[in-house]
Amino acid sequence: MSATKQELRKVVGELSEDESRIILKFAQWLRDQEEQFTEEERTILCRGESQVSEGNFVWWRDVKRTKVQGGAFQRGVQVL
Repeated sequence: MSATKQELRKVVGELSEDESRIILKFAQWLRDQEEQFTEEERTILCRGESQVSEGNFVWWRDVKRTKVQGGAFQRGVQVL
């Protein structure tokens, strides 16, 4: 097993049940994709990965507004 998959197992093991369910749904969606990512999509994914690793994100459940204007979206903060 690759180091990446081992690390993924470790991280998933530390998540809550709700967080694990979210990751599972995303992994199943990713597995079922028939097309490869475009260059633009890869760029977006890399940017999101960088933002998360820098702690530059907001959990969706912590967003209190019903109408999003400005704020995180204008600053380029990733919403999870």
